[in-house]
This record gives sequence, structure tokens and C-alpha cells, in this order.
Amino acid sequence: MENEDQVLRVTKIVEAKLGLYIHLAIFFLVITALIAVNLATNPERFWFQWPLIGWGAGLGLHAAIVLVCVRGGSVKAWMIAREMNKRARENQP
Repeated sequence: MENEDQVLRVTKIVEAKLGLYIHLAIFFLVITALIAVNLATNPERFWFQWPLIGWGAGLGLHAAIVLVCVRGGSVKAWMIAREMNKRARENQP
């Protein structure tokens, strides 16, 4: 039973990382295309920066969420594990 829980947790982490990598790849492809279109059609006025800033902020938030997920699912779970490790070290002879 515990092994199934661990497999489920690891699967969710891998899916979260894969989703982030796909998001990142699509971001770079689309932003590169937007830059090319902008420079080809209207090189004296840069408008590609607005989708770059907006989507980049969303991508940064996505990355932050994945990092929290990878660290143990929540800050609370990470703090509990850290405290348990600290107490285990204190109880060693």
C-alpha cells in the first residue's frame, strides 16, 4: 500500500515537471515566432515584449508551483520532515 502511494506521488511530480517543460518549449517557440513577425512587419515598433512579459510571468508562476510540488507537496510537509530529521539527530548517542 505504501509503495502505491509513493508511485502515485512520484508520478504526479513527473507529470508536473513534464508539463512545465512542455510549457517552456511552447513559450520559446511562440515568442521566437512573434519576434520574427514583429521584426519582419514593423521593425521600428516593438510589440512582442507585451506577450513576452505577460506569458513570462505566467511561466514563472508555473515554475514556482512545480518547485513547491517537487519539494514535498507543500511547505508544511517539508517543515515536518525537517523537524523529524532534527529530532532524530538529537536522539542519537
